[in-house]
Amino acid sequence: MTYRVIVEPEALQDVISIYNFISKNDSKNKATKFIRELEHSIGSLSEMPHRCRKSYYTEDELTRDMIYKGYTIVFNVRESYVHILTVFRQKTF
Repeated sequence: MTYRVIVEPEALQDVISIYNFISKNDSKNKATKFIRELEHSIGSLSEMPHRCRKSYYTEDELTRDMIYKGYTIVFNVRESYVHILTVFRQKTF
């Protein structure tokens, strides 16, 4: 089964913020490259989204986390859709 991936407005704003942060602290080329890779990784959720772990951030069985290069992509699987809810950098303690 192929799922349709929908990026919610809040998650899109998260991605824009990540781009701006990398662009400001490194370079626009690296920011663009990273965002392309992140988008590819998010797009891969159209196939087998249940391969990712159940979310640490909610008790909802349908919400999952995908980790990509230190970032967590929190998403919800409903019927034939994957809703990207938020993207954030994991903190290391």
